[in-house]
Amino acid sequence: CSRCTNILREPVCLGGCEHIFCSNCVSDCIGTGCPVCYTPAWIQDVKINRQLDSMIQLCSKLRNLLHDNKLSGVKACLRRKVCEQEEKYEIPEGPHRSRLNREQLLPKLFDGCYFYLGGSFKHHPKDNLIKLVTAGGGQILSRKPKPDSDVTQTINTVAYHARPDSDQRFCTQYIIYEDLSNYHPERVRQGKVWKAPSSWFIDCVMSFELLPLDS
Repeated sequence: CSRCTNILREPVCLGGCEHIFCSNCVSDCIGTGCPVCYTPAWIQDVKINRQLDSMIQLCSKLRNLLHDNKLSGVKACLRRKVCEQEEKYEIPEGPHRSRLNREQLLPKLFDGCYFYLGGSFKHHPKDNLIKLVTAGGGQILSRKPKPDSDVTQTINTVAYHARPDSDQRFCTQYIIYEDLSNYHPERVRQGKVWKAPSSWFIDCVMSFELLPLDS
């Protein structure tokens, strides 16, 4: 954190500068300015950096695996001088679900889904996002999908990893934009075409789940 210098908790940026803070550290600065460079900061410009928050949580889990004697597979292997069973030490949730999905030969995470990447991407380069889409079994669209197109709405594929009781199961085309960029497409949530921020996409990858999208 640029203010308390501790590991970030719920990292936020103020919009007008590149400094990042814990959300609690700047609660008294909203409406005045950045406590480091004094750039004006308004409530509508404050945004949670969900990508960074996810990375910090993942690093915390990895650090626990390396330093906790009960969980560290690396330490167990060194101590016994043989390879321990990896499953006993794997990170829970996303990695665990991913391994089971692969062992059971189920469809990949983005099976049946198409993605259009709109605008500029700085925090997660577009090339990296494309690699994640293809690795997850999804496909990249070269043209922005039109919600009112008959061709779009007659596609009969479903998203395998979406919750079965959600209308998101029938959404197969996503317009992805970067939360922290100046590009914000109009709200789209019509039939098979939904708009979604890149932070949602990254969270899906890390949790190995098509997470619900806010209405």
